Amino acid sequence: MTYEIPQQLEYKEKILFGLTFKQLAYLFVIAPISIIIFFKSGWNLSLRVVLTALLGCFGAGFIFLNLDYHIKSFIGWFRLREIKEKDKIKAFVGIKEIKDNLIIRNDGKKLAVLKVNPINFGIKPQGSQEAIIGAFQKLLNSLDFPIQIIMNTESLNLDDYFKEIKSKVEEQGQFKGLFIKYKEHLENLISKNDILNRNFYLVIPEKHDINIQIQLCIKKLEDIGLSSLQLRNEQLQKLACKFFTGEEGKLYPSKIQNDPNFIKVNNIFNKVLYAHGYPRNVEIGFLDKIVSLLGDFDLSLHIEPYDIETMMIFLNRELQKQRADLYSAQLKGIFNPTLEIKYADTKAILENLQKGKEKLFNISLYINCRASNKETLDLLARKIESELNSLLIIPKYPAFRMAQAFQSCAPLAQNKLALKRNVPTEALSAFFPFTSSFLQADITGIWLGLNKNNIPIVKDIFKLSNPNGFCLASSGSGKSYMAKLMIARHLLHGTKVMVIDPQGEYSSLVNQFQGQRIDLSRTSQTIINPLDLMGHDYQEKRLALMDLMPIMLGALSEAQKAFIDRALTRAYEQNGINENPETWNNKPPVLEDVVRMLQGMERKASQMERSTIQSLINRLSLYVDGVFSFLNKQTKINFDNRFVCFDIGNLPKQVKPVVMFLVLDYVYMKMKKDLERKLLVIDEAWSLLSRTEDASIFSAISFASFSVSLLFERIFSIISKSLILFSMACLATSLHLISLKCFILTSNSSGTCKVILAIW
Repeated sequence: MTYEIPQQLEYKEKILFGLTFKQLAYLFVIAPISIIIFFKSGWNLSLRVVLTALLGCFGAGFIFLNLDYHIKSFIGWFRLREIKEKDKIKAFVGIKEIKDNLIIRNDGKKLAVLKVNPINFGIKPQGSQEAIIGAFQKLLNSLDFPIQIIMNTESLNLDDYFKEIKSKVEEQGQFKGLFIKYKEHLENLISKNDILNRNFYLVIPEKHDINIQIQLCIKKLEDIGLSSLQLRNEQLQKLACKFFTGEEGKLYPSKIQNDPNFIKVNNIFNKVLYAHGYPRNVEIGFLDKIVSLLGDFDLSLHIEPYDIETMMIFLNRELQKQRADLYSAQLKGIFNPTLEIKYADTKAILENLQKGKEKLFNISLYINCRASNKETLDLLARKIESELNSLLIIPKYPAFRMAQAFQSCAPLAQNKLALKRNVPTEALSAFFPFTSSFLQADITGIWLGLNKNNIPIVKDIFKLSNPNGFCLASSGSGKSYMAKLMIARHLLHGTKVMVIDPQGEYSSLVNQFQGQRIDLSRTSQTIINPLDLMGHDYQEKRLALMDLMPIMLGALSEAQKAFIDRALTRAYEQNGINENPETWNNKPPVLEDVVRMLQGMERKASQMERSTIQSLINRLSLYVDGVFSFLNKQTKINFDNRFVCFDIGNLPKQVKPVVMFLVLDYVYMKMKKDLERKLLVIDEAWSLLSRTEDASIFSAISFASFSVSLLFERIFSIISKSLILFSMACLATSLHLISLKCFILTSNSSGTCKVILAIW
């Protein structure tokens, strides 16, 4: 979706000879003086010619080259070439004091600063993007005071995150070596890639009641979906110190050197670019291409709404001037397409304003580049200039006005450079800057990977309304590697981890972290009795068995379901288990007891029913005295380790879905006993998701109210296209994907866990 930016509405009317009033004023002053010097003075001819020529050149400069502006800029630069005096430095910074969570400027005006948490605008669906932009337009239309939006760059600091992990490791008494290596790896990654963090701020200068202005902005930002927080005194002090000196606790620099093309504050070189011209059409969130660039720079966007009455008078006056010049050009037979477009734009904006559709604003866009030396500064400025050109934005440098440009980028809502462009609401909404998430580290979270800006994603998935997730990638792309990394990092935080491993590939990880491996195979001593209540109540277990039996026995007719349900009931009754909770601790039946009940029912059944029951007996016999008879045992599993792996790699592939179902059910009941954080990793989950009835256990766990996260690893590794679509539908139901409240992880082929994280 694109928005149209109209031409600059302010128009200088041509009065005479194609000159504006200002140009004619210079002409009528300089021309008579030149005539007097040449014709009336008594000087020799050579002197008269030279003086007249010089005066003519100056006159042409004032009339056609805006020489007065350049002289004024030069004088301003000359006065501020170097600032060493303490009083002048304080006047340059412009901050009188910081108190009551407000900045008070030298002119006495109060400022509040809101820190705004951006969103992942680019991954939102088109409907959501349009809703966000619509809410941003409402924010703009509600403004009757100027604001400044700042993107501030700072070094990446994860000290609080490392401190939290260290306390968890010391509490557990293990993994100290792993923590040291993990910390070194993350710090080296940040240092090697020169990763910088970006913060977004909204600066609100006082116009009426500053508290009302603050609450209005916070409420409108919430409507957009942006969380914000007003900075306190210490945070305001830190922000100001970071901008002016780059040193914590030091607000005023010791020396300022003002060069025509850059300004040096202490030992930091600064160069400011400004947007001189804009393309006719811009896409929503086009500033994200600038925000996402690597480099140490700040972005400042000044937004100043016009007063409605003043705005109407201004536009009507501009229309009259433009229409008069168009009429004059038509009389002379001159075609002026630029003026015609400007007239059409002005008229359309005036109509929209009168209808109450939008408002008019003055905007100024500045980008301040920083570096420790001149060469790096020029390279960064050229890089940003190139990116602006690619967006068809014309960048320029304010020569001899770098001091004013630097002050305009400060978080003080002072547009001292005052290079403005009037823009209506719809076009201004395309400047929506809060489009890229940078570092938002939860100190209790884990490092999941890097976002598109190469910023580490440190997220506590347990704080999400639904912490379940799944891993998607092609074969050999590093899914298992990523899952093992997540396990290791969760263990550092003291999270209990349980893994269902159908291929026996987590054994080395279990040994490394001194975990417990539970071997489930035909010859192992550990097994799960399918009929064990395992903490379920009686009716709940009966319902679970109705999901399990089709996995074990294949598709069942309604009659077969009725017979198997009756046999299960009699088997439980034979062992004294019924709806009375006091009986639930009795020894449960095994599959052999169910077969015995079916055989008894067969003897009393009619001829038509016998074939149905016999079919059930034949199928169940595989699990009683057939190849799967190892399931015909009582449960023999117990674990008390924080890292447990259920290894079913040695099981026959035909029975793996059954055992996975049983393990999930067993783990589910174990996890319900307390609210401690737990991570359940299900490898090759596609084998259970291939049928709807098999996926019901996932639904039960993902909807559970206890603190557990599911990571489905390798879901779609080796399944057909039709099955992928069906499995995706199962996931959308069981994991709330329709409401977009889970995290999605993918890994790349290098196995380095370059993770794309989508959290809504």
